[in-house]
Amino acid sequence: MLEINRKDKFNDRVSLVLDELLLGIQWDRPSLIVVVYRSEHVKYIVQNLLAKSLGESGQAVLRYSVDKGHYDIPFELLNHPKHNQAIYYVSGLRWGGGQGYSKAYRALNMHREYFIEGNIRAIFWLTKNEVKQLTRWSPDFWAFRHKVIEFFDLPSIKKNKLLEPFSGSYHNLYTNSDHDFHVLINTAEVYYALGCIDEAVQNFRRALRKYPDQKAISLQVAEIYLYMGWLPAAMRMIKKAKKGKADSIYYLRELNRLNQVAQSLPPQIGGFSDQLLDNL
Repeated sequence: MLEINRKDKFNDRVSLVLDELLLGIQWDRPSLIVVVYRSEHVKYIVQNLLAKSLGESGQAVLRYSVDKGHYDIPFELLNHPKHNQAIYYVSGLRWGGGQGYSKAYRALNMHREYFIEGNIRAIFWLTKNEVKQLTRWSPDFWAFRHKVIEFFDLPSIKKNKLLEPFSGSYHNLYTNSDHDFHVLINTAEVYYALGCIDEAVQNFRRALRKYPDQKAISLQVAEIYLYMGWLPAAMRMIKKAKKGKADSIYYLRELNRLNQVAQSLPPQIGGFSDQLLDNL
């Protein structure tokens, strides 16, 4: 397991989530927990710690991933055959589609009573950006939830088993030597190493807006999206990288490699799954 900063407080918060779920099971009542996280590494650790403890208590844990075809979370959880027997891990609210990518949030707001009707126990795994969207598009559900627990912990970078390193030599594709440009790129890569995907992408995009001629940034962002399994987002970045004249044969080679990877991946499919991700 990765080393976590502030481990004592980390364990206390894991126990808070578990205790809330176990009380819901004991008293046969619904339990809606929002977990806000910063690092994908830390999210996977917490998910697996909870799944292990819940499994030892005889509880099934099922994942529910949002996409454009599966965005009405309350309705789908209510109609699942194990809706009052399992613990649901709900993630990906940003991928529900609709104006402002708001459909999943709006459905939570409109159908929140289904959680009570179905006696549903669920953990909503949200990034800080998704929480902002939740409070904007789903204020009634935000007031309706039972508990919010934050995991803004970061793995210890010195001993961190990082996300897969970039396979392309992107730095060799950059033609800008400005100090500010390299600060933005290096900052983005540190965030990526820590598993802070949103912050990594934000810094890459900031660099791309400021230095639009550095098209290799789009390749780096596309690779992150591919690694995370966010295929539609990856394809948009690959399409963006194709525009304009290629800087070199190495750029074309990397672009073709990412395009082949994207074509080989299965479509992103939402809905239910009983498989939990292992620690990275």
